[in-house]
Amino acid sequence: MKRHDWIWAFLFIGPTVAGLYLFNLYPIFGSFYFSLTKWDPMTSPEFIGLANYVRFFGDRTLGLELFNTLFFVVTLVPLILACSLLLGNALNQKSIFTSFFRTVFFMPYVILPVTTATTWLIMFNARYGFINIVLGMIGLPQPAWLANEWTVRVVIIIVGLWASIGYYGIIVLAGLQNIPAQLYEACELDGGGRIWQFFHITIPLVTPQIFFITVISAISLFQMFDYILIFGRNNIFILDSIRNLAYGIYERGFTFMEMGYASAKAVLFCMLILFITILQYIGQKKWVHYG
Repeated sequence: MKRHDWIWAFLFIGPTVAGLYLFNLYPIFGSFYFSLTKWDPMTSPEFIGLANYVRFFGDRTLGLELFNTLFFVVTLVPLILACSLLLGNALNQKSIFTSFFRTVFFMPYVILPVTTATTWLIMFNARYGFINIVLGMIGLPQPAWLANEWTVRVVIIIVGLWASIGYYGIIVLAGLQNIPAQLYEACELDGGGRIWQFFHITIPLVTPQIFFITVISAISLFQMFDYILIFGRNNIFILDSIRNLAYGIYERGFTFMEMGYASAKAVLFCMLILFITILQYIGQKKWVHYG
């Protein structure tokens, strides 16, 4: 019987384990090895030790890529948290349109990032974009959104927020629905208003969801690539100003064919995400309340 169970367990677990080694662990160790080589797809890897990592100190674009990567993470994560809390709280209200609005707000998350970015690229066009048409109708200035590096950053923040808060709002909503109604009733009997309830009942009891959103959204934003590519592809000067680490790895590996240096950047990228995630896990012990 034990052998029979072992065989079936192996048959069910085997494909998953094989996929883990093939598509996850092998690329991780492979990237680390290639980061120690000089390699392009036309030649065999040539071992050069830590030369690629030493090259970081003379790479001017690397500092800009780090700045933009951290800028989008530091800017968008708090905005996503705040908007998700408000959206989740709004979707938690009982109404005949609740299911409809939950679906509407979740839809942007399932749209491909390239499609989302292309649509908003058209909407923010300075001459015929919907945004400037509306601004002109109400007598407001119509800026060239895609001609300045800072306005493009603002556009990317808006698009990233629009595309993600529906998903994270649903996560907050799941946490809100697990809060006993008796807590709000007791607080109301003691004279606590809606704002007091929100900050002293709602937020403390959804801290596990807030922590999850913080970790997942930060990792997702570190890996943001599609928006950078789409919004910067028509203007090389803007692209050079808004580039992040994910785009830098792609450019080095698939444009300049410097796979060794791209792998070194990928290792740095992985270490940065791992470091931030570990800090988040250490910090959550002081403010996340489970149960």
